[in-house]
Amino acid sequence: MSRRQRMLADSWTNEYVTELERHIVGLRAAQLPAQLTQTLGQEAGDAYLLKTAAGRHWGTLRGPGSAVATWETYVKQQYPNDWNEIIGLVQQFAAGVRLSSWSRIVVLFKEFLVRQRTAPTHNEYFWRNARDLPISGQQAVSDMNLIRDELLPRGNSAPQDLPTRERNLRNAVVTWHAFTQEVLRWTDFPGNDQLNKTITVVRTESTEAVRNFQRVDGAALTQNEIEAPLSVKDTPLTCVRGPLESSSLYTVKTIYGNVVTEAVVPYHRVFALYLTGRPGSPEHQMSFFENDTENEVSFMPQGLTFQIKDQSDLAYARPANADYDSLRRMN
Repeated sequence: MSRRQRMLADSWTNEYVTELERHIVGLRAAQLPAQLTQTLGQEAGDAYLLKTAAGRHWGTLRGPGSAVATWETYVKQQYPNDWNEIIGLVQQFAAGVRLSSWSRIVVLFKEFLVRQRTAPTHNEYFWRNARDLPISGQQAVSDMNLIRDELLPRGNSAPQDLPTRERNLRNAVVTWHAFTQEVLRWTDFPGNDQLNKTITVVRTESTEAVRNFQRVDGAALTQNEIEAPLSVKDTPLTCVRGPLESSSLYTVKTIYGNVVTEAVVPYHRVFALYLTGRPGSPEHQMSFFENDTENEVSFMPQGLTFQIKDQSDLAYARPANADYDSLRRMN
């Protein structure tokens, strides 16, 4: 199944898929795959610091002349009038995630992505406001309508109406999404299944979050299961999630709780990885999310199943088990 088929089956709009594919083609024409074709492995005893066989940390994903620089050059060529605003929005998103996954700039990206799918509706995602309180999808849309004009830079395009300025947001999201898709396709690293076009992510959940878990048939967990989550380990579960959430690659980081969950995420649901340098950072050396030790990945979890895991059962740094040279010739 092609990327287009997978995304359309996942309710993405034809317009967004077409744009994403156009930028992937453009990035390939800019020779990005040649920079990304590499294998990154773990340092002995280190759960997050990756390097090539030749010993270069992060390979070509960071540093002078890295793949991120190629993305920036591509954006500048595609949008000569507004490239600074487009790259700036990606920088703001990365910085916003560091502060809070519900900071206003991050919510702006989240709400935009919801509109790039024909379903589900805003109310079928989880939302929070600036005070970290749950709100409805309608309230999230209302809040965005009030602050969108403030958050979106004006750029040099004319006229400077809000729809024109939102195109800067669109171009920021879709070009970085395209870049991330190419990283996943061409760069082999722990947890990246290039055969099935998925990555495996893990996260820790609070007991309060576990109360909202359901079996795939819609049945809620019992009180005993909530109090002893490992009693339902390896059981496929679902939960109402936000449009974009963070998890970790191949290692557990305890943030809000100690209930470990694992999910398999399709490539097209992944929007950013800690592995890459941050656009505009000095020599592109800074981690996209600034904190390497969380192994952070930003993805859309809505509708995906996950499982509660015993940490000792997690298969970190799964070895490559496919002929990746042949895989890279596939879409």
